[in-house]
Amino acid sequence: MRTRFLLVTVMLLSLGSFPAAAQNGCVRPAQLAAPFAFVSVNGQCTDLSAFIVAQTKGWTLNTRTAIAGSTIDVHAIFNPDPSITFGGTTANPSVTATTYAFIFGTPIVPNMYTLAVSSIQFSATSTQGTTTVSNSSSQPTYIVGYGSAGAALTNLGVNAGTNSCVASGTGASTTCAAEGRTNTFPPAFYDNLEAFVAYTQDNQLSTASFSGSITLDRAGAVTVTPEPSALALVATGLLVLGGYAARRRART
Repeated sequence: MRTRFLLVTVMLLSLGSFPAAAQNGCVRPAQLAAPFAFVSVNGQCTDLSAFIVAQTKGWTLNTRTAIAGSTIDVHAIFNPDPSITFGGTTANPSVTATTYAFIFGTPIVPNMYTLAVSSIQFSATSTQGTTTVSNSSSQPTYIVGYGSAGAALTNLGVNAGTNSCVASGTGASTTCAAEGRTNTFPPAFYDNLEAFVAYTQDNQLSTASFSGSITLDRAGAVTVTPEPSALALVATGLLVLGGYAARRRART
């Protein structure tokens, strides 16, 4: 039975492909067989997928990179159960505003899902003047969640994050309130999960940090159907107990 399940899982994963569409200068894999991660700075994209490490369950990403003068730290946990938890820090080298975008994607347990949840939180630090983290022109919210069914990406309806995060003054630091959204929908089959985070950060030498997650689940209780072999074992046990009870009654 386990071999059959693994075979079906592999077949379903092979069907779950992403369109090779560009987003903020990044191109998704044509077919998702392993987790991926991209970071984009003003449309200049870097693939971080090579730094993703397999764990006992799922995968992790912990790396630092430099793009267009910006120093970027990225962390993520890819859980096939399914969820993606992520965080990052960007140091802005420019006197003008810079747009940062992050894309995280992972294969998940193929299933019918009915619930999606997102969360995102920012902090801003200013060396001088005022630092503002705000929505980018590429999307009206900080986070967007996607699931895939076959070859098509589906927006999970958990777009969240519209409040600017501002730190004003020399050495000022502000941690802003977390934002998120929950959405329930009719049962839909997904075998991949993706999170897209984008924001604009201004003020030279400022720092912005973010953390968040995207999760899929089933809104209702899960009903477990026993396998025929398990039912046969239970039936045999009941027959044995019934025979034992009958013999005891006969003796008395």
